[in-house]
Amino acid sequence: MHINNVNEKTSLQSIVILTFICLIVTAIFVALYTFSGTSAYSIQGFFEWAVTSFKAVCVGNIEDKVLMWTLFIILPLGLYISLFWAIISRNIALREFSSKLNVKFVDFLQDRINFNFNMPQYNFACGYSEVNKLEMVLKTMLVHSKYGTNIVLKQINLNFTVLNNKNFSISNTPLLPMGLIYKILEYSRYMNNFSYKFEGAGVSEEIREKIENYLQKGNKTIVASQNENKLKLGSILFFVAGLLVLFGTKDFAIILLKDGYGSTMIIIPGILLLVSFIFDIILIINSINNNRFRGYNG
Repeated sequence: MHINNVNEKTSLQSIVILTFICLIVTAIFVALYTFSGTSAYSIQGFFEWAVTSFKAVCVGNIEDKVLMWTLFIILPLGLYISLFWAIISRNIALREFSSKLNVKFVDFLQDRINFNFNMPQYNFACGYSEVNKLEMVLKTMLVHSKYGTNIVLKQINLNFTVLNNKNFSISNTPLLPMGLIYKILEYSRYMNNFSYKFEGAGVSEEIREKIENYLQKGNKTIVASQNENKLKLGSILFFVAGLLVLFGTKDFAIILLKDGYGSTMIIIPGILLLVSFIFDIILIINSINNNRFRGYNG
């Protein structure tokens, strides 16, 4: 098992999410542009259409002005600025990480653990019996939604005490955390001492029950996490919706195709199917990396 040292600041997770949202917003604007009936499409024409549309609506009442400012200015700029800021912040964090003596990644092998630093001359290995203690710290946060407030896991910290009481720590931000947690629990059986605790927003009862169930019974029957189940359900829903829209509008698309606008009808179902395929790719990668958890850092 391979675990990269990835914390919240150096993780690609927020960048990937923001990029995905920005692509959806961009696709929506491009779809609106193509539906406008323009005979020739170009980047310059897109911006001219956006300015013309914005001015046309802004001559109306105050509600329309607020709506257009939100849709055409505040929302897109806010998303793209957030994406650029996330990229810059991660690069700064990576430089700070590389400038210090930190564990870069840890390899759990069959008979030993390899500790690899960002300065290779400090790399070393030790047997599982030489690990005096492994503490797993599960950092949680509160997430608010229309369904209520939930405690979710945002980061896993591993604190090692090895050999002559040397202490090393790594952190990880896995996309699907339960797979990584189960692997850590498996390898902890070969160590002298193992413990875990929750920090942050409190104890996630769902995760605690899974950990205790595995420690006491070795039972992995509930290995699938809520996030994984949501991805599977989302993939099915987006795929079905994409097919329904595609076949439901095919006759209209044929009519528009004769007028040169048929391609516009493919954009919406295409986006829905693309989202479904992205979810499938994430699930496939998680399955392939069943024994190899790098954290969501690329």
